[in-house]
Amino acid sequence: MLLKRKLFFTLTLALFVLLHSGKAQEGRYSIDIKERPGFIIPHHSHIAYFLKENVNAIQLNFGITTDGSKFWHKEFNYPIVGLGLYYSGLGNDTLYGKLTGLYTFINRPFLDNTKRFNISNTLSVGLSYASKWHNPISNRSNMVLSTPLNVFFQYEIGCNYRISTNHNVSASIGLTHASNGSVKEPNLGFNIFTTALGYRYSFGNPNPVRSELPDDITPFSSWTFGLFASIKSIDAFSGKQYGIIGLSAEKLYRFAPLSMAGLELTAYKDNSIPDLVMDKSEDAVTLNKNDNLALTINATYLMGFNRIGIVFQPGIYLRNQYYGFGAFSNKVGLRINIYDGLILGVAIKAHWFAQADFVEFGIKNSFNRHEK
Repeated sequence: MLLKRKLFFTLTLALFVLLHSGKAQEGRYSIDIKERPGFIIPHHSHIAYFLKENVNAIQLNFGITTDGSKFWHKEFNYPIVGLGLYYSGLGNDTLYGKLTGLYTFINRPFLDNTKRFNISNTLSVGLSYASKWHNPISNRSNMVLSTPLNVFFQYEIGCNYRISTNHNVSASIGLTHASNGSVKEPNLGFNIFTTALGYRYSFGNPNPVRSELPDDITPFSSWTFGLFASIKSIDAFSGKQYGIIGLSAEKLYRFAPLSMAGLELTAYKDNSIPDLVMDKSEDAVTLNKNDNLALTINATYLMGFNRIGIVFQPGIYLRNQYYGFGAFSNKVGLRINIYDGLILGVAIKAHWFAQADFVEFGIKNSFNRHEK
């Protein structure tokens, strides 16, 4: 009987949405709530063994629709930006506990935002708190997270329908990731796949359409030089942490509004490499003082939002004495221009797609050319 009522309610709502015609523009401020059923992706046999149930997450976003005062507002079709809260189980409450995420997000619509139906994607980046983590005595079977505070990353794509100026419903699929970037081992990390049904309530006056738009300040080309550092762990039993320090040089060219692409060359000293070589080698190994040096080259795609940039950097090793994780060295990161080309950056460096190597904290200086 309950199932029939739910089905009747769903069909009635769908019929109302389809028959409701005309245009309606949302208010500027919004509250969005989503229910996210899904499952942990068992990318390691250890995770699969301990999973007992699927997950059911709840997500709450507080957003502001951009008003066109910046060039990227119009270029990205007046996206919604704001703060959000995420709460989810992790497939085994006794072992893994719960995950709570706090993050900033940007929700970008792809179609005309005055229409009722739209397709959009959402990127969320922040921090998460795990209620249970690895402890060699009380929780030794938890090999997924070893720290309570971790990185939170989520990407989702979906569709939404504006019922009226105030009411919007949505459906989406998404991938959520939580890990500490190998600051401390063990660090298999959680990857959570979810579907979602959402409801957004908007209030405040809709944004006026601006007749004059700001200029695009993306330079024609740039040289960027940087210094970065980090710490990492490779062994959950010893708990030893290793320092990392390196230099980078990058050349970028503008190829579209707000977008730049190019190459970055990175050289760094990773003091964990000799221990990895010694630990994994079956034969006697003689090391020299330069065996802790690594060299990578990464393609860079930078998406700019005035002072903030998001970078995606697939790459390979040109030199690394330890290739136990393969030849790929990929990065995804965030850059903030704090003053006239002086940039603070943070990036997660990973082997292949999901195996974190370390979190890179850096400072960069960019020399821009604005004329062709």
